[in-house]
Amino acid sequence: MSALGRLFPKLTVALVLGAAWLAPACAVQQAFLVQNSGWMEPFYTDPDSQFKPLIAAVAGAAASPGDKLTLLAFSQTSGTNVSPLALGEIGTAGTVMPSLAALGLARKGGPNSALADTDFQEAIGSVIRTTFQARPGIIWIFTNNKNSPGNDPATAARNLDFYRMLHLEPSITRTLVFPLKMPVQGKKFAARGLMVYALAYGKEAGDELNKILANGRLSAILTRQPARLKPVDQDGVRIVPESILNTPDIKASIGRDQRTLVLDVEASKLVPAVRLKASLENLFYPYLIGHAGVQGTLRVGQRTVPLEVTPANIDNLAPGERKSIEVNFKLPLEEVPSAWSRQSMAAMGKQVTIPMTVDVGLSDQQLALPDSFKAEMAELFPGDPISDVFVPPASVRVSMTRVPLLVRVQYPMLPVLVVIGAVFAFVAALLGLLLLSSRSTRYAVHVDGVRRQVVLKPFRSLVIQDGEGNPVGTLRRGVGAPQVSSVLPGHTLTLG
Repeated sequence: MSALGRLFPKLTVALVLGAAWLAPACAVQQAFLVQNSGWMEPFYTDPDSQFKPLIAAVAGAAASPGDKLTLLAFSQTSGTNVSPLALGEIGTAGTVMPSLAALGLARKGGPNSALADTDFQEAIGSVIRTTFQARPGIIWIFTNNKNSPGNDPATAARNLDFYRMLHLEPSITRTLVFPLKMPVQGKKFAARGLMVYALAYGKEAGDELNKILANGRLSAILTRQPARLKPVDQDGVRIVPESILNTPDIKASIGRDQRTLVLDVEASKLVPAVRLKASLENLFYPYLIGHAGVQGTLRVGQRTVPLEVTPANIDNLAPGERKSIEVNFKLPLEEVPSAWSRQSMAAMGKQVTIPMTVDVGLSDQQLALPDSFKAEMAELFPGDPISDVFVPPASVRVSMTRVPLLVRVQYPMLPVLVVIGAVFAFVAALLGLLLLSSRSTRYAVHVDGVRRQVVLKPFRSLVIQDGEGNPVGTLRRGVGAPQVSSVLPGHTLTLG
């Protein structure tokens, strides 16, 4: 059972299953957990400490109008000391500093008692149960990474329990870590680094955390790239297009979101087979992809088309680095509208966009930490098995990345002009016929040998009578001259 499950086993399933229908329509709630146990002494007593200003800045960058934000201090519940201790709801970043300014180190049983110990699991479980009420939310943790319940000297072992929870607890859908350099010197202890965790509880919270990272405000405060602890089975690589090898008529590029593949081509030059030269970039910071097999499929609606990726394996790809690959696939041309289709006509000679997706899978995935990263963490957190927090579970051997693909087809104006011309010609013909049908013409006829004049409009008929008013026959006219359609016995009717 996971560490979080051991803390409140009856709630673990309910938290996962109930998150969707319990979640409000507004933004996901956020809690800011600030460690104030004895191990944090230098962060509170060093006059040059930037600990509290950093917390206020992160809260301001992560918050959006209407968010429910809660500020809490945490150590370990013992005697009269309660952990976590709510410092109040904060509507804006401006209300954070007054609460933080009064925050000091917690003590176990009163003002003169020993400094409080630390229990990460207790604090996280309490926030989820009480502050979040089992609804999705983001938990921010500001800590020196020392987990010592009951003043347990085996802080390294306690940290390992905490790290396992971050990786394995299913209700924690996304975990990011910001290891920061913050040297402080107190009266009792000294520290070199500070850790900021961002834990997304529930899927909605994971989506909200992604939005917070994407808007760029947080990166202005936490300038270091966040290390991803979870998930390590999604979005591990990115395809960066370079060129199309088999035809110069298709142009490959990457969209503004730096993820979407874009292929631009004229309708008359579209080919079914595409050979794309690209790079595969490792997004698994801070992990080195020691080895992985690469597969892919092209998805159009509910249909899938296989992709061929060469080479089929990648080895020793460091975070942020790229490896050249070739991607071969066939475009489903039946999904591409004809130049005479309603969709292309509506585009009026402009681009028609056909959305697709490329699924890139890594199998037999083997992730490892670069030695340089391990050394950096050991310097920031000496004596702490900090590298263990980044070791992904051995069970995670497969990851999937879904890349949007847009095929933008440029259609010519000729079909549109042909259709417009045909419409104009048809209208002109109708107008001509309408004009002709309203004009009368005089014609000479011989009725029983007597010459007479008659007036007849197009598409009309006329009954011809003799001098006594008796019918002789009928004339009918179309567009041109009239014709004798019938003559009664004993009479003659001719034109001219």
